[in-house]
Formats: sequence, C-alpha cells, structure tokens
Amino acid sequence: MNSNSTKRLREANNTNSSADRHDSKRSKGGLGVEIHPFLKSIVPIPQLPKDFNPLSKSASNAIDSTKSNPYLDSSTPQASRRTRKGAFEFNHSGKYVEIANQIREQEAAKSEQLRKHKILASKGLVPNDDLGESLYSQECPADDTVEWWDAYYVNGDKYRCTEQPENIILDNEEAPVSLYIQHPVFLKAAYEKHMPVQQPLYLTKKEMKRKRKIERQEKLKAQQERVKKGLEPPPPPKVKLSNIMSVLTNEAIKDPTAVEKRVKKEVEARFNKHIQQNEERRLTKEQSHQKLHERREHDLSKGYFRAVYKIQTLVDPQHFFKIDKNAQQLELKGVCIAYNKMSLVVVEGGSKSLKYYDKLITRRIDWTKSNRSDVDLSENRATKVWEGQIKDLQFQKWSVLKPRDDTDLTSMLSRFSLQNYWREALLV
Repeated sequence: MNSNSTKRLREANNTNSSADRHDSKRSKGGLGVEIHPFLKSIVPIPQLPKDFNPLSKSASNAIDSTKSNPYLDSSTPQASRRTRKGAFEFNHSGKYVEIANQIREQEAAKSEQLRKHKILASKGLVPNDDLGESLYSQECPADDTVEWWDAYYVNGDKYRCTEQPENIILDNEEAPVSLYIQHPVFLKAAYEKHMPVQQPLYLTKKEMKRKRKIERQEKLKAQQERVKKGLEPPPPPKVKLSNIMSVLTNEAIKDPTAVEKRVKKEVEARFNKHIQQNEERRLTKEQSHQKLHERREHDLSKGYFRAVYKIQTLVDPQHFFKIDKNAQQLELKGVCIAYNKMSLVVVEGGSKSLKYYDKLITRRIDWTKSNRSDVDLSENRATKVWEGQIKDLQFQKWSVLKPRDDTDLTSMLSRFSLQNYWREALLV
C-alpha cells in the first residue's frame, strides 16, 4: 500500500469519528432526545418518506397529530378549526331582545329566590351550616304523624302538610317555645357581703393643687385646638393696667387716656362676670340643706352609734337651747330628760354627727357660766356615761322631756328602757 492510500484512509477515519461525536452531542438534548422505551411500546413511531417537507401545506394536512406527536393523548377532543367565510352574516330580527328577556327572567328568578331565602332566614327556617343542620334528613317518617312536640307548630295531623308555608305556625301563644327570653334575676354571692370595701384614694393638698392645675391646662389646650380649627372665635386679649404698653402699644401711645378708660371697663366686666359665675354656682338654701341631709344619711348608713351624757344642772336657757338646736340640726335621734336633780341626754346617729355633738357638750359649752344670778353653777359639769355602736336605732326622733316628779321620771325611763343608763349616771 502506497503513501497516498494511507492518507486517504486516515482522513476517512477522522471524518467518521467527528460525525460520531457530532451525533452524540445532538442526542444529549433538544430535539435529539430519544423517546422513552415505555412510550415506544404504546405509541407507534410514524414512518415518513425521505423527500418529506414538513413546511408544505400538503404535508401539514397529511400529518396526523396523534401519530406524529407521541406525547398527545388521543382521547382528548381536538378543537375544530374555524373556517372564516368571506360573506356577511346578518342577525335575525329580535335576537338580542330574546337574549335580554332571558337574562331578565334569570335575574327575576334569582331575586325571587333570594327574597324567599331572606323570609325563611328571618323566621329561623334556614339550616345552619356551622351546626350541620343542612345534613338533617328532610324525609317524612313512615308513620308521617305529627309528634306531640311539633303539634303546636303544624296546622294538620301529617308532616306532609308542612310543604306549604301557610301550614307552619310560628306565633302560637300556647307553644312551649316562643320569641320571649326570660332573664334570671342577678343575685350577688353571699361572700360579697363580707368582702372589704375598697377605700377611695385621698389626695393631699399638694396633689389636689397639682390635679387642678393639670385639668386647667387640658381645658385651655382643648380651647386652643377649637380656636385653631375655627370652631369658636379667639378670646379677646386680657388687658390690664400693668400690661397696656405691651399689648396695646400703638393705641396706648396715640390716646392713653381713652385706652386706660377702656381697660378699666374691661377689668370691671371680667370681675363682674367672675362674681356672677360664683353666684350661679352657689347652692341655694334648700340645696344646701339637701346636701347636708344626704351627707348625714350616708354617714348613718355606715353604722348606728349611741352616746349617753349626764348633766349635773340644766337650768340655763342658753345651755338648753344649744343642746336642743344642735341635735335637731345634726338630725340626731334620742331624748333629753331635764330633771331638777340631774339631766340625762341620750343621742343616736352617725359617727360624724355624734363626734360633733360630743365636742359641743364636752368642750364648747362652758357649764359653769350662766346669765341667771339666782343659780350657782360653779360646780356644774357634763360627763359622758357611755358611748358605742348599736345594732338598731331605738328612737324615731329627737324629743325633750321634763318630768314633774319621781313617778313621772320612772315612767319615762321605763317607756324608753333607760333605767340602766340612769343608774349608771348616778354612780358617775
């Protein structure tokens, strides 16, 4: 073999090896992916001629998509190709009117169905999906006889009559179930009576002053916000004789006498307004009495207290007037037995009223002074015999009694059950 033939064999081998490498690269991806062996057994591979041109129209009509595409499911219906006609297509008269009428009928049916559903929902006849009422059986039992618990709500003896809404009764007054709800009476627990009452928080003088200052600042800030929003006009400047030049500079320079006169009028008007507001806030005589009465009733609701006093000699009119008048003003209940040998005062009421009355008898009244010269009160004094809390009030009002003799005194003491207090007072 010569050298030329050897070269031609080497070139042919190189060409074949490069073609094999090119084919192996194409088979790794893209359109050169081989069909899976499982698909080869199911879908037949189409056999195309060598001179087949897929771009020609005849080829596109001849190719069966189910045979050329192994991944296409033959059971899926193919969309038919729409052929476009060159001629005009005219709609017949009344076509869209019929379509509109059909749409209107559908909307009317939907609205009627919705209206019936709302009526049933208002009566509570719509099943609740959350409770699973839609799964309840609507079939009538074999007997079809209305049970006794449904007899009040069904106008008939059979359940089949409930198919008509007029046979369902929902407002029967004799029915055990109605639209009325009976709310039980709220009762407090027994232990709540013995629980300690929460005491209010008492502020010191400094804290009260600070609280009032904060409230004034908040009120002023709210007023300024309203002025900024235009809800109310801005207040006039508060001009005084001390700040005329800083507030009304130009006007004070032009005519100081007129400005001073106007400022004095404004100051007087503000003062009169302040006095008027105080008078409006001041309580009337009846309101003051009512306020004091409410305070004493509140004090009396906290507990009943009683105090017994012994007065050596009660002959001075001023002493007698102070004892009687203060007991009436403090709304105390009890009795004052004024006897020539010894006087006994028994009062009942709230703790604050009794505290005030105790100071009156033991501190404020000077029992040794008198306007009468025929009576010696140098050794006269008042002594507290007993004081404490009681369960109930024994007296209904305040009264003053003056017995004539010992027999009358004994009857008065027995009437109010004060014999023990009298004996105790004699020993003090």
